[in-house]
Amino acid sequence: MPSVNIVSNLIKNSRVNLFVVGVNKSGTSWLYHLLKEHPQINMSDRKELYYFGQEYPDAIDEYHSHFDINHKYLYFGEATPIYYRDPEIADQIKEYNPSAKLIVIVRDPIDRFLSQFYFQKQIGKISEKTTVEQFLAGDTRVLLSDSHYENTMPSFSRLFDSDQLFVNSLEAAKSDPEAFWQNVIEFLEVESIPLPLPRDRSENPTGSKLFRRIYRATIQPVKRRNYALYEAMLKKRALRWTKLVLLKLTGLAKKEELSQEIKQKLINEFESTYEYLKSLNISGISPPGFKTDEYKE
Repeated sequence: MPSVNIVSNLIKNSRVNLFVVGVNKSGTSWLYHLLKEHPQINMSDRKELYYFGQEYPDAIDEYHSHFDINHKYLYFGEATPIYYRDPEIADQIKEYNPSAKLIVIVRDPIDRFLSQFYFQKQIGKISEKTTVEQFLAGDTRVLLSDSHYENTMPSFSRLFDSDQLFVNSLEAAKSDPEAFWQNVIEFLEVESIPLPLPRDRSENPTGSKLFRRIYRATIQPVKRRNYALYEAMLKKRALRWTKLVLLKLTGLAKKEELSQEIKQKLINEFESTYEYLKSLNISGISPPGFKTDEYKE
């Protein structure tokens, strides 16, 4: 059971005290919805708030408006999976709430890069005709840097103690979701409840070429022109169900066959990342990646 100090501190300060800070395309949507189902946790009304690194310390009342702050939950949480990109955000969260707890889900750096590559095609930022080899020949800083956890995560581990920072891999979580969920519960010291969602459910999958074409023609224009409407749509269970059914019908993203040269280039690119994950004893990840043909998150 949670300690009295956690409850009294939260009620006194009315501060968000749970952050899923990363990693992009590593299962953060799945975790957000898991946490949202726990009766002692109030996750923000939308998943990604982008408050730290952009608006902090201004507009704090608006930030708090995304939470049911008047009720006595043990945790008020948000999941913005790009927070881990910026070491300065670690300092901001520490300043905002020194007793906050943070969760990071990492993923095989090559698989994560490839998943984001195909997702960028889905949202129209990368042309469908662009191959991985062509992409790697251009400006790849953002997509590749997102997988270099060793460059930013040490800033969080430096500021937050081990009982405040939980790091796990998507691979380990998916191989044994129940065990992962119980580890999260123990970390947060909340009431133990069964895994709330189906073990194979993905909340933000990247679809096939056909699905990506439909997405760009329907959802993407709404997101671009009327973000408030897009946010309202995201809250509708019927829309999420329709999206998952459509994915079932059209299929998930298939990765292209990579040449041995490109594979080796990626392995060399993330050599330091694999070493860093090994130093953290993160299970489920080992070079060279390339384990699956589909990207479910």
